[in-house]
Amino acid sequence: MLIGEFAALSNAAIWALTGVITKSIGRDVRPVHIVTAHAWIGVSIFLIVGFATGQIDDLLNTGTRSTLILAGGALINTAGSFVFWIAITRGSVSHVFPTTQSIFILTTVLMSWAVLGESPGIGVIAGAPLIIGGVVLLNWRSSSAEGASGYEGGLMVPLLAALTALLWSGAFVTAAEALKDAEPLAGATIRNIVPAIMYLGVALFVPSSRLSRVPRANYPRILLSGLFFAYGAFTFLFALDRAPASVVAILINTSPMWALGLSFVFLGERMTRYSLFGVVLSIFGILAVLMLD
Repeated sequence: MLIGEFAALSNAAIWALTGVITKSIGRDVRPVHIVTAHAWIGVSIFLIVGFATGQIDDLLNTGTRSTLILAGGALINTAGSFVFWIAITRGSVSHVFPTTQSIFILTTVLMSWAVLGESPGIGVIAGAPLIIGGVVLLNWRSSSAEGASGYEGGLMVPLLAALTALLWSGAFVTAAEALKDAEPLAGATIRNIVPAIMYLGVALFVPSSRLSRVPRANYPRILLSGLFFAYGAFTFLFALDRAPASVVAILINTSPMWALGLSFVFLGERMTRYSLFGVVLSIFGILAVLMLD
């Protein structure tokens, strides 16, 4: 069964939905509030599930090496998430996702090859260019429609998106390495408890970063986005534990395709013929990865 591959696809869809919900929260909620809420909601859910299913022992028995790798990767991933939400608040979902994900695909496949020793399979070689082409088209229609750069605020948003991709690629490879000796639920807990503790420390010294400063009207959407974030955090490691890293890297980065439709429905962002061609290419890329690898 392609359970790891399908987990990666569901991760892409939910991650896109998380971005759309977060974008709809409003500018009165800062990125630090969002990532703090996501981290603590995720930790709470993973601990509850761990106790309920008897998997809490997996967390307690995770080796020192894997724990340190997961913790280090969590710091890198947290930095990437923080930069990502800054980019989301400054630009549209349909702008940020294509730039971030297309660069992430390239750098992650290369890092998986160089660090993990995973040579790209036929499906990855055939599917990656199609999916990258798809996200480029998703981005192209925005550029042609909204000016020379295609981004609000000039080059700042694409630069932030590119930095996000590089940070997430590093976190991706560390997670794959750690999962050689750790279970997905334990890994997800460690990857979230590290930033959760870090944000708690920040809140002690920076009052404006505290969740108590967030208007209560925003709580339901923050909670909902946190629940989807937790699902994405777990399915990412679950997929990585059951499928080749290069395959997971390709499939989880079909999120621009999902983000396009979701942002069109919920945020009223525009859809053109370029974006439709991008979706078609992405679908063919997904089929290539699933059928040839």
